[in-house]
Amino acid sequence: MTAKAANEKSRLVSWLGITPSQMLAFVSCLILFVMMLLTFIDVTGRYIFNSPLPALHEIISYMMPGLIFCIMPLVCTQEGHVTIDLFDVFLSQRLKQLQGFVVNLIGCGTMIFISWRLAEKSATHYEFNEVTDDLYLRIWLFSLLMAVLSAFAAVALFLNVIDYISGKRKNPPVFKTASK
Repeated sequence: MTAKAANEKSRLVSWLGITPSQMLAFVSCLILFVMMLLTFIDVTGRYIFNSPLPALHEIISYMMPGLIFCIMPLVCTQEGHVTIDLFDVFLSQRLKQLQGFVVNLIGCGTMIFISWRLAEKSATHYEFNEVTDDLYLRIWLFSLLMAVLSAFAAVALFLNVIDYISGKRKNPPVFKTASK
């Protein structure tokens, strides 16, 4: 691996390893594809055969947070979240670095809080042996997985904070959109 390729590799990818990071991305893509496929089958079954898929609403409602929480650590690492750059043209490079530091620090604290609350909720689900309405799936598994993935996202944001402190990141990345 060249020095340039090593520098481009994100710290979360270094921390988790390339394979687990690729697995998170693959699982997210797989969940999204299965959601699309199930929706297509449900709509086809409903309108052509007058027989929709049973419990699809419940399946989709548990796949959606799986998709979101699975990709969140990678989005946080790349700072790929939605931002509004209304005043960025007026900010100096130093203020942009401070902005990136503050945003990632607040995001890290928020993700730690979310992870903690999800872990507590998972313990409650486990204690009361709660299950889903239609498929009788144990809820604590889903909330625990979301808590762990939230903790990974918090680590990603914390590593971004360290990068801003050390000067490895000067300002938040800018993702260009297609324009006319």
